[in-house]
Amino acid sequence: ARFAPIYGDSAVVSMHSGMTPAQRLKSWLAAHSGVARIVLGTRMAIFASLPKLKLIIVDEEHDPSYKSGEGARYSARDLAVYRGRLDGAKVMLGSATPSLESWHHSRPAAEGGRYLRLVMPSRIGSITALPTAQGDTTRLVNDATAANAGLPVVRRVDMNHQPKHCVFSPPLLAAIVERIARGEQSMVFLNRRGYAPVLHCADCDWKSECPHCSAYRVFHKIDRTLRCHHCGYAERVPRACPACGNPDIAPMGRGTERLEEHLAELLLEVRRPNSVSDQWPEGEPVRIVRIDADSTKLKGELQAQLARVHSGEVDVLVGTQMIAKGHDFRRITLVAAINPDNALFSSDFRAPERLFSLLMQAAGRAGRDADISGQSEMWVQTFHPQHPLFDALKRHDYPAFAAEQLKEREQAGMPPFSFQALVRAEARTQEVAQGFLSAASAAATQMAQADQLLAHLTLYPAVPMSIQRVANVERAQMLIESPSRAALQRFLAAWQAVLHATRKQPVGRGLLRWAIDVDPLAI
Repeated sequence: ARFAPIYGDSAVVSMHSGMTPAQRLKSWLAAHSGVARIVLGTRMAIFASLPKLKLIIVDEEHDPSYKSGEGARYSARDLAVYRGRLDGAKVMLGSATPSLESWHHSRPAAEGGRYLRLVMPSRIGSITALPTAQGDTTRLVNDATAANAGLPVVRRVDMNHQPKHCVFSPPLLAAIVERIARGEQSMVFLNRRGYAPVLHCADCDWKSECPHCSAYRVFHKIDRTLRCHHCGYAERVPRACPACGNPDIAPMGRGTERLEEHLAELLLEVRRPNSVSDQWPEGEPVRIVRIDADSTKLKGELQAQLARVHSGEVDVLVGTQMIAKGHDFRRITLVAAINPDNALFSSDFRAPERLFSLLMQAAGRAGRDADISGQSEMWVQTFHPQHPLFDALKRHDYPAFAAEQLKEREQAGMPPFSFQALVRAEARTQEVAQGFLSAASAAATQMAQADQLLAHLTLYPAVPMSIQRVANVERAQMLIESPSRAALQRFLAAWQAVLHATRKQPVGRGLLRWAIDVDPLAI
């Protein structure tokens, strides 16, 4: 819609999974013939045939959705870089919070960097925001004022000093009410959909476990169901505890449904400004809208709800990461992250990187109109306000956050200072899945030139995946790590035949499937 008026309708085509095969073929042929000069699309667009390709732009290059986790496993971002080298095209990776791998590759060439880093120190529309090339170790953002011009002020709320069990701290609630009184919008962000993640019986400790997965079914109050977000299994909420018959089963935790309900209760007495009418003699009540995967199931529902937000009909927007990135909300001046602490202490070493990126993206929804950007705020409710991640977020200082994370990863020998591959196996029993991986690992030592291939590798033991059972399929994984990508690739190329041979042996009987994931994003 934005490109076609500038470059012409026939010069722009799109490619994404929402199109029919015929529509995708039409776009592919238009690009292949040279009629279309611009292809816009999701990760599949990297395979578009463009005979005169000169520029590839990967927007939000840090986004994990660029990595395909099913079927052919590939990273569209890495393929873009590789294709640019093959076709002699320039490649631009854009992000306010680049992946740490890309940030590391864009260090000065004297330190081994392979990319040229361009810095855009301010928002478009706030002050002159021209990208500047960084060619040495000097940061090009001359002062913090210029760097943060137009960006929201980040306020940390120490939940240790707030009333016990409160969801919205009194200062945050007062700030939301203030925005409503001014006719501005607020956005409340919680990356967990449903009403509550678990339904629980206090008498016998029963919890709403999924019978087909090693996970809990989520309570959805709107349709009174318990639904597994991994396999899709759903059933009506029982009237009493299935284990002991106790009728008093209660939700544990909080999702966006419950957050929306609680916020409506807190704002019950608040009225919209200038809304007195015959129908509403005291003024209209506050309008709260929830946007997540559950509220936008129906076709066109997402577009309809976003249109309401853009038109100003909504006072408070509640949602998951669906609303935290990519939207140009002009009236939002306050963004609040309710419970971001879980990712601070995750076993996944990439969790802090993802959290910082998500919070920065969410903060970017506030104050996008230059006229009101000076009063925009990002509120973070946390029990750890002094955490270095929140310090860097308050300053909008991604380079400082990246430097700290890269230092920790270098000390631990984690990517980008090492290279990883993950072999996953699925079977009806955990013993078969792990047995296959263990047998393949043992067989690796018997390969030709095994000493050379294994000299720079670490093969870790097979273990269950974090969610080891999904839809009655047991899943196991084995990590392979090396300080050299070339050594890792040589080993994987030689090991392929061993994996296929092991699959045909008795130890592989009962195995459903196996796959190798190079540069895994989740372990």
